Amino acid sequence: MSDPRKAAFRPTATWYEDADKYWKSVSSNVDGMLGGLEIVHRPDIAGSREFLTKLRSDPSLALGSKYACDCGAGIGRVTKHFLLPMFDRVDLVEQNSKFLHEAETSYLKHEKESGQ
Repeated sequence: MSDPRKAAFRPTATWYEDADKYWKSVSSNVDGMLGGLEIVHRPDIAGSREFLTKLRSDPSLALGSKYACDCGAGIGRVTKHFLLPMFDRVDLVEQNSKFLHEAETSYLKHEKESGQ
């Protein structure tokens, strides 16, 4: 019997190209970042906050609150609503220049201007 978890992920020679095409077709807004499921935004942020708060309560982990990096940041949805309220400064890493432009000029404009 084959493992269904392995069957779900089969990288191909065009894996990154396919992903790039998909993300280039997506709107630069919260609904686009969530694949049309904007309804999951609030529970996603709440669950992430709860998870990080629990991690921070463990003194053996010594998690700081100075810097964070949002990898695959999109327009900065997670940065704005989860990371910036919990960290002093956040850097965004995103391969799609359209999303970074949206983050910088609109979605996170105020946060950028205030040095976050």
